[in-house]
Formats: sequence, structure tokens, C-alpha cells
Amino acid sequence: MKVSVGIVLIGGSPGVGKTTVARAVALKLNLDLISLGEFVAARKLYVEYDAERRAYVIDVKRVKEELREVARDRRVVVETHVIDAIPEDLVEVAVILRLDPRILEERLTRRGYARIKVVENVQAELLDACLIEAVRAFGVDRVYEVDTTGKSVEEVVEEVLDVIYGGRGCKPGTVNWFEVLGDEAFKYLREGGVRA
Repeated sequence: MKVSVGIVLIGGSPGVGKTTVARAVALKLNLDLISLGEFVAARKLYVEYDAERRAYVIDVKRVKEELREVARDRRVVVETHVIDAIPEDLVEVAVILRLDPRILEERLTRRGYARIKVVENVQAELLDACLIEAVRAFGVDRVYEVDTTGKSVEEVVEEVLDVIYGGRGCKPGTVNWFEVLGDEAFKYLREGGVRA
């Protein structure tokens, strides 16, 4: 799958390894990398700062316009968890990285995330939030998922490149954290007040 312009999207919940994998993929493909969080901050594409979550609330419309301008005449790798900020028609392929929610919780806690942010992101991973948003935005044919659990960066990058070059990879619905975690999954839902 080779195109001269457009977006190769590396998505997933915060903490799954998007930035590291996207950086390596961009290097292998000799493409520019746009880390959406940095892109938004540098261009002031936000509407406010959420102090409780220690994160900017982005201006989705403006971000889409800016990304459209950047990817108009070239191919780029974009990494983000904010799927609705990506211009749908410019996405060549979307690879959503997945990670066992228990490992994700440990990772985000070690990073010093506020507990509310840890719980929200673990719930998002458990409930396939990024994957569902990607399928809704780009269609099932352009979306793949890669479980990063227990894999090296190099192994994940190879899986992502298999998707990009040959359309070979796991389609949406392959990863099911409720099967993996069993009843333990519900503790994450109860903590945040989600009815289970």
C-alpha cells in the first residue's frame, strides 16, 4: 500500500507505546512524525487547560484543518489517542496499539498521572474506545489493531510495517480484554462509576 500523500495513523490509549512505535515507524518509512499532543501545544490548538487531568482540551476543528494543511502534499505518520481530530479522508491506514489494562495502569501510575486520568485511560483501553472511534471514523477496512503486551518495540514495529506494506494484521475485534482479565475487568469499571 504505497501513496505519496496522506496519514499513517498510530493510535491507542495513552501509555500503550504510540510515541515510541510511531517514531520508529516514521524512521523506517523516512517520513515526518507528528505527535499530536506536541503539535497542538506548539500551535496553540486548544480551547482550555483541564487542571484536574493536567491536559489541554483540543480544538478538534482547528486541529483537523492544520493536519489537512500539513498532509496535503506529503505522507506523514501521526500518533494520537484523539481519533476524532484526524481528517478521515487523509488516513491511509490506522493502526491502534493495545496493551493489557493491568500493565497500562502500572505504566500510567509510574508516570505520575492523576488517579482519575489513570482510571479513564484504563477504562478506555478495556472498552476498546480508540479502536471503536477509529472504525467509526475510517471504516473497518483501514483499521488494524496490534497487541503490544509482552512484545519488544521492534516486534511491534514489524507488525505495524506488515499492516502498512501488505495489509496483513489483526482486524478490529481481535483483542478482547474481558476474555483476558475475566472478572478482574469489572474492578476498573466500578472504580470510575461505570455500570457493569
